[in-house]
Amino acid sequence: MLPYVLLEARRDFANGDPGQMARSSWSEYFPERHVVRLNYLNSVYDVSFPDGEITGHQAGELNQDEEALLLKYLIQTSGISPVGRWMAFAELPNGMFHDAPFRVEAIRPLEGFFDRQPQQLAQSARQLGGKTIELAGDLSVAIPVFPRLLVAVILWVGDEEFPARANMLFDAAALSHLSTASLYILGINLTRHLRQEAGQE
Repeated sequence: MLPYVLLEARRDFANGDPGQMARSSWSEYFPERHVVRLNYLNSVYDVSFPDGEITGHQAGELNQDEEALLLKYLIQTSGISPVGRWMAFAELPNGMFHDAPFRVEAIRPLEGFFDRQPQQLAQSARQLGGKTIELAGDLSVAIPVFPRLLVAVILWVGDEEFPARANMLFDAAALSHLSTASLYILGINLTRHLRQEAGQE
């Protein structure tokens, strides 16, 4: 049985306007096939309308939380472009109440694996459509999880005195595309995909 969050997302998607959702999300709608084609982490997925079924060459790698995430992005995105101002998860609405588990699930796995190999993080980010940026730490990357939703990952390499540290920041426009709860799920799955690209998942 499908989880409620995915069933709810499919219901809301079915009640939307596929052409408008495609325009707002920088996606493409094919009315003859009733499909919205969306880019997620540098891979292309077809979302059938109105049932919300997702297909693509990597669709089998999506978990059900991610399927709901793709649908929610199409439903909720405002079409606003990134604004270039970064926010930590704790700065998002109600984010402070869930920051501790977010660090456990999304950030510590980055610290644990990419500690002594920052260039592997850069390579994984490139595989997901990202690039290195000048932001903070020993290495920073910006990744377009969705066409208009940027997430930055920062890594401070550990040494004999201090352990590695990492952080994940969201472009402030992310709040016009997804809720804090959805960004929580997005962050966890971004970490999973980064580790997957490095052969660790």
